[in-house]
Amino acid sequence: MSKGKASKAQPNKMRIGGIAAIIAAIALLGGGIYFIVSDDSVNAPAPSGIVAVGEEDSATACQNLLSNYYSAIIGEDSTALYQMMAPPEYWSYYQETYDKTEAEVIATYTDAINNTLATWEADCGSNVKVSFQIKASGTQSEEFLTEWSQTMNDAIGSEVLEAQEAITLEVDQTITGSSGSIETTSKPTLIRVNDVWYILDEGNVQ
Repeated sequence: MSKGKASKAQPNKMRIGGIAAIIAAIALLGGGIYFIVSDDSVNAPAPSGIVAVGEEDSATACQNLLSNYYSAIIGEDSTALYQMMAPPEYWSYYQETYDKTEAEVIATYTDAINNTLATWEADCGSNVKVSFQIKASGTQSEEFLTEWSQTMNDAIGSEVLEAQEAITLEVDQTITGSSGSIETTSKPTLIRVNDVWYILDEGNVQ
């Protein structure tokens, strides 16, 4: 998730960027469950070249989804984060297949949030905030969407999920605390499924 002191974190501690290793079959969603974190004080430009979706265009949807993620992490709201990670149909399948309750999965997100914030505070000091800026975007192919939909529907045993759009962003983020800051770049992929946006993959943080 970050550079510098982050490498000193205990290897057995679960962080947000590595949560896919903890929740086994989530890779069906794509690259796994990953996300980046910020606060509400961001002012990012809308990415260009994105088509409209109903009353809310995709650029606005991407901006809002990232902001909601960031607010959930900074606010330590693991339930909100859980709901933004995958469609409810997938979570029902996952919990039944791997004998997990919803509370157990949400608790996993709580641990991930706590460990990520602890690492950031070790890097940057207390009162950590993260600002972000979307620098570029690109859409995934129709083949990508078809394959995702087929894989997911095969897994859950029902033809109920349709991936309608997926966008990969280039996002600059700055983690700032009482003793310093760290700048990183990531390329998360967001996906629209049945007209609801989710974060599919955080992308590599540089």
